[in-house]
Amino acid sequence: MRSDEFVERLRSAFPAERIDGDAAFAQWGASYLDANEFARAIDGKTWEELDSSYIVRRNDALGFLSTRELVQILPVDLRSLVEEGLMSPALDAVLVKFTRPAREPARERFDALVGALTPSQRGAIASALHHIAEQDPDGTPGRAANAALERTWKGES
Repeated sequence: MRSDEFVERLRSAFPAERIDGDAAFAQWGASYLDANEFARAIDGKTWEELDSSYIVRRNDALGFLSTRELVQILPVDLRSLVEEGLMSPALDAVLVKFTRPAREPARERFDALVGALTPSQRGAIASALHHIAEQDPDGTPGRAANAALERTWKGES
């Protein structure tokens, strides 16, 4: 998949909405130690205006972000997956985030994320996972991408 085509798909699927940094950790992130710093970095920006190197480097925030704000910044990580492939700093965190957990309470958060996504957003996620699976079919990332596709994203791309 060409990265420029994928970026256009992201632009189509993920509207350029201003992110509310104050709400970014209100739902799930009470215990995230760097919430204030991260919130300042995203506040008032669209996903295309964010410092992508900062966002992918701080992928530990993904598990704490409120659902709406997580959806708003996902394109940054998805873009990194397609542009940088197996070398993306977002790879491990995204593979974990897009694999449906077996147990609560993590499953509740995962289901909230999937429920908040539009069909075109789910399709973009599935495409990024397919891209990783094709790059590394027999390695750990490829197997993890395939597992995520099988559990949740099958038929979405």
